[in-house]
Amino acid sequence: MAEISNHYHVLDVSETASHAEIKRAYRSLAQELHPDRNAGAHDRLEHFREIQEAYEVLSNPSARLEYDRMRFGLGDAGRDMHASVHFGAAFAISKAYTRSHVEAEVRLMFEQALKGGHTSVTLTDGTAVQVPVPQGVRSGVKVRFKEKGPESESGKRSDLYVVFRVAPSPRFRREGNDLHIVEPITVIEALLGTQRAITNAYGRSVKISVSPGTQPGERLRLRGQGVRTATQCGDLYVEVRMIVPRSLTEEQREALAACVRSLGLQ
Repeated sequence: MAEISNHYHVLDVSETASHAEIKRAYRSLAQELHPDRNAGAHDRLEHFREIQEAYEVLSNPSARLEYDRMRFGLGDAGRDMHASVHFGAAFAISKAYTRSHVEAEVRLMFEQALKGGHTSVTLTDGTAVQVPVPQGVRSGVKVRFKEKGPESESGKRSDLYVVFRVAPSPRFRREGNDLHIVEPITVIEALLGTQRAITNAYGRSVKISVSPGTQPGERLRLRGQGVRTATQCGDLYVEVRMIVPRSLTEEQREALAACVRSLGLQ
């Protein structure tokens, strides 16, 4: 069973805590548990790392929102935990974390994170275990897999914490579960309007309509075309960027000038 670390419990705050409350709790714990004050105290050093990770997520509004969505989604009977996709390109490096559990970092391509599925994690004892990749997982999310780690001296398997690191997309920019993309159009298309077919992050063709008179930098919102998780579906925002011809023939220049004059723009 997969379990996402409870960052609220780590910082000892409620799930409705304000940003100021989270910040105060982190500062108090960080001062108490700082490595300079606790050299050699392994449990306190481990706790210090945990509060740093918790604060990094909960202090960022968009990261906190996605964390809450992911945490509650994973608790819903694991609907996204049994996808049939397997990743040969994904890899993981595990390291000792404590006697009771280990932590591994799994690196995924952007497309792999969108689809979810399973990947293999190689543990410190050389064994490989299969772990599910939550659909639409964000970079930095940590998931706990009970008794998936190496066996201890007593023969009991330790817990495995997996941190997912997702490579950025060269085409899409992600904000929460929303995706952003830039679509170039010509000045004439902006003036007269046009229709385009673009490919979304899942490889599907989606039609967009550019209204006549569209201005540079305007955004078109395509609902439900963003990142899909077990419980949410974001939107795709298409930002229009104008392309201006670098050179015109004399005939084209005269025709364009005549058009501009007829429109009263000159």
